[in-house]
Amino acid sequence: MSDGVSGKGDTGAAHLHRLVLFSDAVFAIAITLLAIEIHPPEHWQGAADLFTQMRAKLLAYAVSFAVIGVCWFSHRRVFARLVRADGGLDFTNFLVLGLIALLPLGTELLWEKHGGQALPIYVGQVALIGVAMGVVWGYAAFIGKLTEPMPAAEAWFVWLRVTTLPGLMCGLTMYSIIYPWGWALMAVLVFGFSWLGRRIVSSPKKAA
Repeated sequence: MSDGVSGKGDTGAAHLHRLVLFSDAVFAIAITLLAIEIHPPEHWQGAADLFTQMRAKLLAYAVSFAVIGVCWFSHRRVFARLVRADGGLDFTNFLVLGLIALLPLGTELLWEKHGGQALPIYVGQVALIGVAMGVVWGYAAFIGKLTEPMPAAEAWFVWLRVTTLPGLMCGLTMYSIIYPWGWALMAVLVFGFSWLGRRIVSSPKKAA
């Protein structure tokens, strides 16, 4: 065949490309659904009153928009390390996409009058997205062998980062809205992961 996808490796690469495109579409639809679910109040007087009444909805929208954006960025970074895809990756990735598609529901719970009760549900949902991303990477790196060559320490660090950061960052964001010093804790966490990642990546180069 002359289409360039007849070999096993090329077929896997084409499979990976289609999977990334499909995943990007799900992320985009989830963000769109966040905005579709926002409706103005029936009675309002002026812009100030409108935004006062919609404050909870807009805040929940902003948080979820950021969550989906961060999850998309993490997803893209993970898939950029892959060289091919298979059925196992499809299945594990669908777990992530299913949880992403549920975020508009979690967002609606946040802006309803049950914010205190919905908050742990929402943070738990985001944490589950991280766990699902960890399953994706764990399968790709350690079972399916779908990644580019890398040291074991780097592969385990990627797994730790994608598994824990979504839930931690979401929880800290919610906490920081009430207690602003939480933003400093979040910055320390991001800096710590970034520093550790650079150390792990540079260690094999120094050894060589």
